[in-house]
Amino acid sequence: MIFNGVLLAAMAALGLTVYQVGTSGKKDSAQEVLPLESTNETQTAKAEEEPLVDAGTSQVEADMSSMDGDDFLANKDTGDFVSENSTIDDSIDSAAGTNNLDGTNNTVDMAAAADTAVSVYTAPEINFSEDTLMEWPLHGTILIDYSMDQTTYFPTLDQYKLNPSIVVQAGEGAPVVSAVNGTVFSIEEDAQTGTTVTMELGNGYQAIYGQLTDLNISEGDTVTKGTTIGYVAAPTKYYSKEGSNLYFAMKKDGKPIDPIAYLP
Repeated sequence: MIFNGVLLAAMAALGLTVYQVGTSGKKDSAQEVLPLESTNETQTAKAEEEPLVDAGTSQVEADMSSMDGDDFLANKDTGDFVSENSTIDDSIDSAAGTNNLDGTNNTVDMAAAADTAVSVYTAPEINFSEDTLMEWPLHGTILIDYSMDQTTYFPTLDQYKLNPSIVVQAGEGAPVVSAVNGTVFSIEEDAQTGTTVTMELGNGYQAIYGQLTDLNISEGDTVTKGTTIGYVAAPTKYYSKEGSNLYFAMKKDGKPIDPIAYLP
């Protein structure tokens, strides 16, 4: 019995030793699979891949701040997000002419206004006829009347001759207006009539203005009735006794006609 008791005690001691050895092997195996240092390194790497969000910042704000090409600011009171690049958008709109409060485009409006102005303006009609009524190029006393049927006296020349025009007394510098719509055909210097403007009136009619200075027109211009075309000049030597005046004549198909017939 004593032998049997000793044998059982020895077997029990041997069994406990085997259990400890087995348990120790499992712990070592677990540490080999997932050591503590390896776990910490994994967590650190994961933290580097996913940046931490500051305390008090929502995940939505963090996501918005990471968006490329545009920075967003959060309004903490309303939760609305505003693009910092909105200033750039405003600049582009301004350059494009879209700064009106109603959103309309200034550039387009200006172009439309220009088109309207062009459509409103129409060139004067050049269509003179026997029924056309002109206005006086200037008001003054007629010094020498039109006369192609008989001769009339010219004081400076001290002779009688035909006169294809009317010679109207006027002070030097007096404005001269276009008697009727016309296109400037020529501007010439003439010994007798000085600076002389010939206008085409249409249908073979012409109007001639002489003794002028400081012209406001050029060859090729279309002039509206009543427009100032120039001013009375000092008289040429052929009209020194008559004094400063306007030489005004008309032609039909190259032949002189009486201007008085078309004046009020």
